[in-house]
Amino acid sequence: MAKDSSSKKVARAARAGATGSARESRELAFPLLVAAIIVLGIASVAIARTTRDAQAQPTLQDHWHNPYGVWDCTDDAFLDPFLSEFDPVGIHSHQDGLIHVHPFTASVTGREAKMSVFMDAMGAVITDDALTLPGGEVLEEGVECNGEPAILQIVRWDDAFNPGDPSEIVTEDLADFPFLDDAQAITIALAPEGADIPLPETLDTLASVYGQGRDEGIEPPNQVDVPGPQDFGTDSAPDADSADESGSADESDE
Repeated sequence: MAKDSSSKKVARAARAGATGSARESRELAFPLLVAAIIVLGIASVAIARTTRDAQAQPTLQDHWHNPYGVWDCTDDAFLDPFLSEFDPVGIHSHQDGLIHVHPFTASVTGREAKMSVFMDAMGAVITDDALTLPGGEVLEEGVECNGEPAILQIVRWDDAFNPGDPSEIVTEDLADFPFLDDAQAITIALAPEGADIPLPETLDTLASVYGQGRDEGIEPPNQVDVPGPQDFGTDSAPDADSADESGSADESDE
């Protein structure tokens, strides 16, 4: 009888152990399943974002020209265009009041083609409340124009050839302000909120680049050959832009 009782106890213990193992396996399987779903979800988002960014403009094949100006309401005037021709990544200027956007590195394509990249090339710094110009002069919020406090803002017109009303007025994340298309007019302004911000004065320069007038309604070209990076003050890349047939404005564009 003792032997039978012992055998039964061993059998019950074995069954209990098997049941416990199965229960523990089930309890462990659920969090593993949840973790796998999370990992797959993150991977899907990353793949989708990479694909989207690779297709976003500007691409390495785009070559855009955006007229820009810096408006200071305290002087009621535009500042002179930036003088730097430093071109580390393909977003730069030629002392002509145009932002030339033709990335030659993927790091500044898509949404990474933004105002801070241009400012770096110009030797300037932009934040949400101040624009530090080359040489150290600062346009900073807090001053008054016409009795109203001035703020730093960026105004965009989607079509510089037929601008109309501003398409966008941005007052936050100014360093991340993106360049979205060719021939968009951009004014960086220190002015009261709601003030009438003027178009940049370099619209005619844009017209000369494309050999057409502002009111002709002709869609400007969008893609050209992309040169390599240039050092400060050099101009060794092939001439990518030309003036109208009369040769009145001859611009070398990197």
